[in-house]
Amino acid sequence: MALQAEGKEVGPTARCDVFGAPLGEQAKLRLAVLAGQLRAAGVRVDLSYGDRGLKAALRAADRSGARVALVAGDRDIDAGTIGVKDLTTGEQVEVATDSVVGEVLSRLNS
Repeated sequence: MALQAEGKEVGPTARCDVFGAPLGEQAKLRLAVLAGQLRAAGVRVDLSYGDRGLKAALRAADRSGARVALVAGDRDIDAGTIGVKDLTTGEQVEVATDSVVGEVLSRLNS
């Protein structure tokens, strides 16, 4: 109530913009590097920790309020791609690893 009296907005806010869901050791390392690059660009990023499965990781992404999820397994990393999933529409596209930061920034700024 005190915040409202001061003219401040009170309500739900997203904890992060992007949530990384790595499925494997190589994927954890690569998504950690991408998270650092995105954070340097001013993006709030969180990662799934432990050895969660895809469903549990995406539930955590949904709870975080993120707009975009990065989904990658070790095979994806070997192939040089990462799934970029729009958590509002459910659409997922495979993006070359070196293009992920640009793709995410584009999606967040649209």
